[in-house]
Amino acid sequence: MKVDTTIRYRVLEFLSNYGDKGFIVLKTALEIALDPNIDHRLGDFSFKYLVFKLRKSSINYNPANLLRILEKEYGIIEKSYSSSNQKWWTFVDLETTRRALLEYSGSTEVNEPKLRLLLIKYKSLEPSRILTTLRRLSFKNTLNAIDKKVFREIVFNELDQIVAILEEMMAYEDIFNEEILVLEEIISLAEMIASKIEVGLKQKTGKVEKPVMSKEYEENLEL
Repeated sequence: MKVDTTIRYRVLEFLSNYGDKGFIVLKTALEIALDPNIDHRLGDFSFKYLVFKLRKSSINYNPANLLRILEKEYGIIEKSYSSSNQKWWTFVDLETTRRALLEYSGSTEVNEPKLRLLLIKYKSLEPSRILTTLRRLSFKNTLNAIDKKVFREIVFNELDQIVAILEEMMAYEDIFNEEILVLEEIISLAEMIASKIEVGLKQKTGKVEKPVMSKEYEENLEL
């Protein structure tokens, strides 16, 4: 019998085995990952953010063991940064994890044809891929030629479509809340990276080199 090793299967199996606690921890981590007001340069969510948000919801248990299980046993998340005072993780497949959570909780998916089409458009753009790329670029102090080329390809080939879909989804904010958060973060990161490129160009062109003078000209100045 072939074993299903997809992220969807792993998420559903994890939720089945760890019940409400597993669901709350995974859902909260996902909410942090989709929050555009959080700096995600180090990853989708951190241990500190997760504990803070759980306690804000009056949930006081330590999620460390469940995070270890999510990472080591199920491969749903992977550690992206670790230091003496903070730890960050990223979702291996954020969108699939989100859909599996909806499936587990019994949430109703979009059924109206127009909204289903909008969701198809959203998925076709692979927003998780774009988001991951932009987060990586935003983390860099300076962008090289390859980075700039990758960024321009996103801006000129995909950003117009992202804005168009975002504008459509804004009319159904109660249905597409999480998708809207992803698209808004993509636009915010694109703005940040564009500003970084502009600042770098100004710094580069703003350096005034001392003109080279001929020996004869220098001698005339001395006279």
